[in-house]
Amino acid sequence: MDIDEKDMEIFSYEGTDYKTMLTDKFRKHTPYEPEDLTKITAQIPGTMLKILVREGQYINPSKCLFILEAMKMKNKVFASVSGRIKKIHIEEGQIVTKNQLLLELGESESIFKKLLEKSPPKEPKEPKKLKRLKEPKEPKEPKRAKRPERKRKEKR
Repeated sequence: MDIDEKDMEIFSYEGTDYKTMLTDKFRKHTPYEPEDLTKITAQIPGTMLKILVREGQYINPSKCLFILEAMKMKNKVFASVSGRIKKIHIEEGQIVTKNQLLLELGESESIFKKLLEKSPPKEPKEPKKLKRLKEPKEPKEPKRAKRPERKRKEKR
């Protein structure tokens, strides 16, 4: 297979440029977007049994928000960050689908804002120096345990 120079493209990864051929599938893929911590979604489909919070209430990660029944199991739903509840999008008894928006949080803390900011790309680390290994010692012969002598019965 001949590769033309015109098919080659520059691909940057972690600060290093590579000259390569990119597939159509790679060109069409959507870039990664970090999860929005202000939106709590259903991780599994089920029925909303009980809503334990109300709009405007301040919550923290230890506070149970909902009880979601899925496959005859009652699952407690918690927030991953602290914040004030901006809007609840579901009602008790409602059937929810996977990834359905359940509630939105409003911004309330500076720590919360820092979590939402994108961090700059990390510089590659320098490789660690290898430690010199010690010469292996010659294995010693295992000592055999002495068996206690048995008393032999004399033959008659």
